[in-house]
Amino acid sequence: MGNFNDTVNELLGTVLPTPGTAEILISLASALLLCAVIWLTYRFSNTPASYEPKFAATLVSLALITTILMDLIQSNLALSLGMLGSLSIVRFRTNIRDPRDIGFIFWSMAIGLSASTGHYLIGLSGSLILSVCLLASRKSSAALEDMLLVIRGSNTDISSIHSIVRDDCVKSMVKAKNILSDSYELVYQIQIPMEESDQMIRGLFGLTGVDSVNLLASQKIS
Repeated sequence: MGNFNDTVNELLGTVLPTPGTAEILISLASALLLCAVIWLTYRFSNTPASYEPKFAATLVSLALITTILMDLIQSNLALSLGMLGSLSIVRFRTNIRDPRDIGFIFWSMAIGLSASTGHYLIGLSGSLILSVCLLASRKSSAALEDMLLVIRGSNTDISSIHSIVRDDCVKSMVKAKNILSDSYELVYQIQIPMEESDQMIRGLFGLTGVDSVNLLASQKIS
């Protein structure tokens, strides 16, 4: 047991050579080059509507921050363990709209790790492979976006409204249903081509008691 404690103390007290100025500058420069790959991939794997400039900037800054942290702590094992313990208590509560964004976040961190440790070939080859995979999953510009359909009226057969929305939309789901004694409000989340939405709206107004139909495009929250 004593030998084990001595070994652990020796490892924790080990101080590796601190990276020189040239090595630090090279690691930051390589991280910037790989950041260009991840930024271009994120830009062209999204449509103009789904592209988030702030998230793209965050990916670049995250890679650089990871590189700087690794340059600071890789010379001391105890400092590295302390940094990991500090980061483990950080919690992020930002919602991820696109599941692929999680992959971009880990990719950005991998860029920082590969650049700071000098594994440039791994960082470059991995970035190229990830770029091809994510570009292959690019959202088509013709892909249907989620929209909100709000219908208000009174004395209408609700099942008839459901039938029209279900038949005309590619995808539909009831998000809210507010029924009062003399009126109602129905909120749907739908996917429908814009050229076909007019036909659905005309069908809804053809029902007795429908007062208003609002079709709202989804908006990104900045």
